Amino acid sequence: MTEENLISAGPSRPASHLNLHTLQPEITIIGAGIAGCALAASLARSGRRVLLLERDLSEPDRIVGELLQPGGVAALHKLGLGHVLEGIDATPVEGYCVISGGRQVGIPYPDMERMGKGEGWHVPSRSGRKEGRSFHHGRLISSLRKACFDAGPNLTVLEGTVRELVYCEHTNRVIGVSAAFKPVLPSTSSESAATSTAEGEAPASAPAAAEPIVRKIYSPITIVADGCFSKFRSLPNSRVPKPKTRSHFVGLVLKDADLPMKYHGNVFLTPNGPVLLYQIGDKAEETRMLVDVKGKLPSVGDGSLKQHLMDKYIPHLTPTLQSTMQTALDTQRLRTMPNSFLPPSMQGRASSPAGLIMVGDAWNMRHPLTGGGMTVAFNDAVLLLHYLSEERLGAGREGLEDWGKVSEGLREWFWERKKVSGVINVMSMALYDLFGGADEPDLEILREGCFRYFELGGDRVAGPVGLLSALTPKPLLLFYHFFSVAFYSIYILLTQGMPARPGQKMVRPEWFWTACVVLLPMIWTEFKI
Repeated sequence: MTEENLISAGPSRPASHLNLHTLQPEITIIGAGIAGCALAASLARSGRRVLLLERDLSEPDRIVGELLQPGGVAALHKLGLGHVLEGIDATPVEGYCVISGGRQVGIPYPDMERMGKGEGWHVPSRSGRKEGRSFHHGRLISSLRKACFDAGPNLTVLEGTVRELVYCEHTNRVIGVSAAFKPVLPSTSSESAATSTAEGEAPASAPAAAEPIVRKIYSPITIVADGCFSKFRSLPNSRVPKPKTRSHFVGLVLKDADLPMKYHGNVFLTPNGPVLLYQIGDKAEETRMLVDVKGKLPSVGDGSLKQHLMDKYIPHLTPTLQSTMQTALDTQRLRTMPNSFLPPSMQGRASSPAGLIMVGDAWNMRHPLTGGGMTVAFNDAVLLLHYLSEERLGAGREGLEDWGKVSEGLREWFWERKKVSGVINVMSMALYDLFGGADEPDLEILREGCFRYFELGGDRVAGPVGLLSALTPKPLLLFYHFFSVAFYSIYILLTQGMPARPGQKMVRPEWFWTACVVLLPMIWTEFKI
């Protein structure tokens, strides 16, 4: 064995030694997360030779990316990956419940009878609804990676750190990556490596002082899917803007929590921002709590953040949840995650880097309050699979080297994905502005109107939840319901007044203007080139 050899192994197949010089992928994917794994497995099964590179193949531990909308479940099945939701103690999600003060309103997902029982739906449902799923993020990632290891000889998965992209010195096209890999001890055998991998341990490696193997790997297409902290956004001509952090989620896991509505995403509207709760362990009876904190995050180390949660959020939960949250605060380490907004930019233009495609959170992010990120990623993979297919571009590397044809497909993909991603992105940011603007009086009126709108039931619930779930993603429907809420808020104010402001019935033009300011800039940002 030479220093060029690495161990390529997975949880479901024996380890084998791999010579880096033999790798000739058609597509290299950076990052084995949600988007990267979905694309890698589906592209490999379609006939493409794919190399998937991941810095750390151990199970990740994150507090977001744990709720998949029904539209995302359907997309997983279209990719042939529906089985990844099995065996991870995933919990059915039947809809949402919004709680404001002492009131609550259920927002259930559409039932199968109404939308056509069994029509394009192959997921077991114990509620009779087109359900989503929620789970521990790391377990889903491990299940997706296992699907990649099982995808067959067209897909190679390696643990390595991509240091930089490789450019053609004549055309400036991206033609591959430069990656660092851990060397393998000469005494390491395939059998011992397989044993250690099966036991959940890393294969034996050289001493820590050993220099990593740095090699260039070439392919016609490189896909960047390295997540929300991507280091490839600042590439020349990438046109990807810097993400804007809107707030932070502070995460806890509650045991045996008594939720207002079980098997629903429960959203408490507090004066300081929303609190989201959903189950992530069906048999384990575990519930994720995400507390939205705006502005500068108080210090975790000196206890300021814990005290902030106790003072500003706990009093607005139900009594049983107050004690459960207090127990979690006393026994768990607080986890935080920035909530960022990153609008998509068109790829495949003359000014865009040739040979490079960006996907997932590396390219497009929205506020996670509505749980739409993974649904967007899986739907993007469904569409991109077509635009990179052998049927469209031809088999082998030659078809993928025709960047003119690839870029034409990327421009079409940019607009086609808007049917789902545009609706989810706009809705997530608009609802966050509505539910998170607790300190703004005009938004308070719109928020109350939104709550009352949901209480009407019927199409006032079915329409918005069809958008939220990505089952009926229609941009015009989003526009219609949002401004219906605005006009209904004015109607409520004129006829009944607002609970927080008894006696106030005077309408000001600023309130309708506020609705326009919340929605229209988001639509412009999302649908501009």
